[in-house]
Amino acid sequence: MNKTISASVAQTAPPNNTLYYIHCVIGLLFMFGFGSLAPFEPITPVGMQVLGVFIGLIYLWSFVSILWPSLLGIVALSITEYASLKEVLMSSFGDTVPVLVLFAMILFGAIQHAGVTQYISRWFLTRKMINGRPVIFSFIFIYTAYVLAALSANILPALLLMWSILYNVLKDVGYKKGDKYTAIMVVGTMFGAISGQAAKPFTGSALMIVGSFEKVTKTQLDYLPYMVFGFVMCSLGIVIYSLLIKFVFRPDMSKIANINTERFEQDKLPPMTLQQKILFGCLFGYLILILLPSILPKTIGVIAFIDKIGPVGVVLFFIVGLCSIKVDNKPVIDFKEIIGRYVTWDVYFLVCMAMVISGALTGEGTGIKEFTIQALNPLLGDRSPIVFATILLLFSMTITNIANNGVMGVLLMPIIYTFASQNGANPVAITTAVIFALHMAILTPAASPYAAILIGNKEWVDPKDVLKYGGIIVISSFFLYLLIGMPLANLIY
Repeated sequence: MNKTISASVAQTAPPNNTLYYIHCVIGLLFMFGFGSLAPFEPITPVGMQVLGVFIGLIYLWSFVSILWPSLLGIVALSITEYASLKEVLMSSFGDTVPVLVLFAMILFGAIQHAGVTQYISRWFLTRKMINGRPVIFSFIFIYTAYVLAALSANILPALLLMWSILYNVLKDVGYKKGDKYTAIMVVGTMFGAISGQAAKPFTGSALMIVGSFEKVTKTQLDYLPYMVFGFVMCSLGIVIYSLLIKFVFRPDMSKIANINTERFEQDKLPPMTLQQKILFGCLFGYLILILLPSILPKTIGVIAFIDKIGPVGVVLFFIVGLCSIKVDNKPVIDFKEIIGRYVTWDVYFLVCMAMVISGALTGEGTGIKEFTIQALNPLLGDRSPIVFATILLLFSMTITNIANNGVMGVLLMPIIYTFASQNGANPVAITTAVIFALHMAILTPAASPYAAILIGNKEWVDPKDVLKYGGIIVISSFFLYLLIGMPLANLIY
């Protein structure tokens, strides 16, 4: 048996490795060879070098890996005529966006590690309104996944926690794979979680896209209207999905008709420890502090100070305080443990590279910005704001299901800013809607690591059901963001 397995592995491994190296070679040829091609106006020789690095990065990120291509991209950009290694390092690792990504992952990772999210999920699932109301239960459950993901540095722990609770409920009442309600809820929980991923503009892929927008426009995006927009639109999206369950999908919910809070109160959580209470307070304290400059006048001393240090300074203050405060002779945050378990280095290095390459793509002397305007003008130029928004939302929701949403967001930012100004559209409003549209990555394994986990979860859901219900989510979200999201974004910005 072992020899058979070994022989099988030996036969299948080389083709996989060969394909991997083929992709590596293609990406490297773009990265280091494209710049030697003759430039075409208005792109300059420097622009060809920058464009080669960018195309190589996109290819390697899509087909090979995230981490080492990001680091190699820094080296590749530094040997072009665009910038020196020191300048590239300052524009990547020295940018405030990667710093905020890193320390926000530490703060929110510590909150996850302490188990605070379990108390939040338990609070939602013990609301009396779910008693005997299966549709209300479905809404609350999916909404809980949204809230937990929004309060987490990485949505995967929140997603896995909610899925584990869901599986236990489904098993207890007699649902199994193949049942319509099972598929609807497994996919719906994923929908709630990815909605939460986009909800906060100071962590993960959302921050990467926001950072790229700020670098291109040289303005700072206001967090408060962004989060208000996210709260309203994500809540409406989950409401619509719940209404689809009741009036369109119409699964057999007889087995869960008598659902009640006692099911979730059986295994009582112990009272919060002092460490958990401190971290719970810090969670909402951090959110409040970074939003205060958007609410109160900056002439107030404390508000002016918070505005000056920004979200990076606020998160550093929290981490310093939590590392220095001890509970039971241990710091509230064990820095080494948290950074080892909860910092996603792929995301960090991707953000670092994205910040410097987004600046390079729109930099003076490359001609890339001018070329982009010429190439896309027939499609995006002289469009009404609503047609312009329709094209961008449709493209975003399509491309995010076959490519990395953060990378595509970085690519879109200079395009949105350039053509929004030309078409009389509000670039901040469109950018905000596009960021949320880019997070509807659910249909294919290439859409996101979380989509790959969902589609690979064949014990509970068939891939065809993911495509069916996920497709409905994407289509309904498109109309939601176009018909309600864009007017709302234009109103609040």
